[in-house]
Amino acid sequence: AGKLKESLLSIDETDIDLESKTQNPVKDISIVLLSDKEAVQQAVETADVIVTATNTCEPLFPGDWPKPGCHVNGVGSYTPLMKEIDDSLVSRSEVLIDTKEALDVGDLSALRNDDGTTKQNFTGMIGDALTSNVEFGKRTDNNVDCTFFKSVGTAIQDVITAQLVYDYATKEGIGTTIDM
Repeated sequence: AGKLKESLLSIDETDIDLESKTQNPVKDISIVLLSDKEAVQQAVETADVIVTATNTCEPLFPGDWPKPGCHVNGVGSYTPLMKEIDDSLVSRSEVLIDTKEALDVGDLSALRNDDGTTKQNFTGMIGDALTSNVEFGKRTDNNVDCTFFKSVGTAIQDVITAQLVYDYATKEGIGTTIDM
């Protein structure tokens, strides 16, 4: 198991107050404005984990910026025209998805061969990885040096996640109960 970092860097269009939005803030929270291209590049190039959560149709950064070993979670785009992640990053990543519909999202257009089959760097669905039916993040292919999880969302995963969070909060005595 890796050691958790005690810092968070957010790249955003506006300067937001992340510390006030977290119950247990990390030691160091920094904001880089999206308009500061040099700072964005430095942040992407040094990140161990990148999470994208936008509804853009243009990739957020060039695919060669993330360092080898970086993991990317793409959770914002959900249509064939939306694309947060550059094709070259998808091509150099081992790819895992939440649902088969994720294969139709613009981010993963580079993952399809001309005949409609998926390329070698596609591993499968997260459910298969969680049940050990496929291995994710263990490739030794020289052309694959990052991992990428693409989520387009599914209601059942949302419901199960909400229940697990609720159960944990109840057990730990945290959160606020609201009568409805």
